[in-house]
Amino acid sequence: MRRRASGPFQLQADGSYRINLPPDVRELMVHLFGELRDVLMQANTSDPALRRLFPAAYHDDPERDAEYQELMRSELVASRLTAISRVTEVVSDGDRLEAGDMDLLLQSLNAVRLLLGTMLDVSEDDIDDADKSTDDPDDPVAAQAHLYSYLGWLLEAAVAAAMAAVPNGGNPPKPR
Repeated sequence: MRRRASGPFQLQADGSYRINLPPDVRELMVHLFGELRDVLMQANTSDPALRRLFPAAYHDDPERDAEYQELMRSELVASRLTAISRVTEVVSDGDRLEAGDMDLLLQSLNAVRLLLGTMLDVSEDDIDDADKSTDDPDDPVAAQAHLYSYLGWLLEAAVAAAMAAVPNGGNPPKPR
């Protein structure tokens, strides 16, 4: 008999996902998604806080990159706003995510984490040391660093649940 994995998101037989989050975590997620929505709707397109959400397409050609950003930004923002709206609705009012909703949740959680990571100035060099900065309760960004770590765990759990829906974990079959 196969045991179901426990965690915040559980794959169901019908391909949906059960949400196992306490009300306070759901409220936090809805709040964070609302803040992300506000940032996306009000931010200046050159706001450095958004650099990870809208990375440069042409690193070596600022003129081409500016043209790309001008052409694609509104479409990317609209896509993120649609995802945020749907995920907020499901997380606040339901206990199941449909398969497509899981993709939207992954997108939205990742966007919140990227934005927070940018605000905390987390770099790839800091990945191994991310939890060390949260040990000092007098650190003025300790709460945000804890939140960043928690969102990482939540995102990892969502990815694991999504991967459970992919045959053989997304790995190709082994030759015989």
